[in-house]
Amino acid sequence: MKKLGWCYLLFCFILNTNANAQKGLEKIIVEKYYISTAKDTVGADSMGYLPIGSVTYRIFADLQPVYRLQAVYGVPEHELRIETTTRFFNAAIGDGRSANDVQPLQLVKGALLLDSWVTVGAAAVDYLGVLKADDDSVKSYGANNIQGILKNNDPQIGIPLTEKDGMKYLRYQPATQYYNLENDLKIFEYQHKDSVKGLFSTRDGAWASYGGSVGPQPENRILIAQLTTDGVLNFELNMQLAVPNGGVEKFVAKNPREGEVEFSELRYSSSPNNKAPIVSLIGPELKKLTSPQILEFSAMASDSDNGIITVDFYINDKLVATDTDAPYIFKYNYVGQSVKVSATAVDAGGARARSEDFIIPAMKKQGD
Repeated sequence: MKKLGWCYLLFCFILNTNANAQKGLEKIIVEKYYISTAKDTVGADSMGYLPIGSVTYRIFADLQPVYRLQAVYGVPEHELRIETTTRFFNAAIGDGRSANDVQPLQLVKGALLLDSWVTVGAAAVDYLGVLKADDDSVKSYGANNIQGILKNNDPQIGIPLTEKDGMKYLRYQPATQYYNLENDLKIFEYQHKDSVKGLFSTRDGAWASYGGSVGPQPENRILIAQLTTDGVLNFELNMQLAVPNGGVEKFVAKNPREGEVEFSELRYSSSPNNKAPIVSLIGPELKKLTSPQILEFSAMASDSDNGIITVDFYINDKLVATDTDAPYIFKYNYVGQSVKVSATAVDAGGARARSEDFIIPAMKKQGD
């Protein structure tokens, strides 16, 4: 049914394309919503691991007044791509792929306020997402966090979450519709955090607003995604808007065709002049596994522009060791339990890359 819906939607897009000059998309705004600290990592730990220094980005489409956002999409000619060199943060509570899955009463717990998701305007059930600078409400979920975290006032994030959280109460938010994204959006679900990489890509799918979404007028800024990662964030988006007097406008990240407009701000990198490092993790031969045993891991890390400054080693996503000099070695005291080991390389420009996970199985007990 979703596939049929997407085909029908695309068919309508083609029939209704506006032949006039396309002007509905004014700009894309990437707001640096929050930067996590070591205290946030500790406070959020039981509800989803939040790496130290993770940045939460909010992406807004700034439209002309009355224009409506219909879809953020990928088609064969135009990939829809969102990726990070590490992983996206997923909160264990309120687990969902869209802001429409987030319950406001849960926002004071852990780091749910920083969860990663897509949207067509909402920031939670009954709440519209707005820039912190446009938030005229008195209440802030960041100021009322039960764990006492989310208090960083780093100048890079502008207004701290303890003052404004970019949440504006408005009943009946537009629901986020999905087309051909059944498996792609697992990247934003906590239950799949160990089985997916930091990449969302489709050439045959979309998230959309069935009736079209508008933001607070006259600014008409619509939140389309919130993404938290300690890696380099890159995206390429394609967007369709409904024109007030009928028809549609299509804006693409690159290589426009007839009826489309290339819009460079639909391409973004949080580190445009810094290439991310490359890292791989080499572990022991599992055929020779015994317990207890000291297992040695080595990371192969390189960087083409700035050089590696550290390689961090993680056990079950928790930082356990750091090595600043090659060869990058980590020794782990294995006592028979199944664990996941990974390495993250950090270059001098602050870009990060994460290795594939190395899974150590549990030792079977005698008689099993």
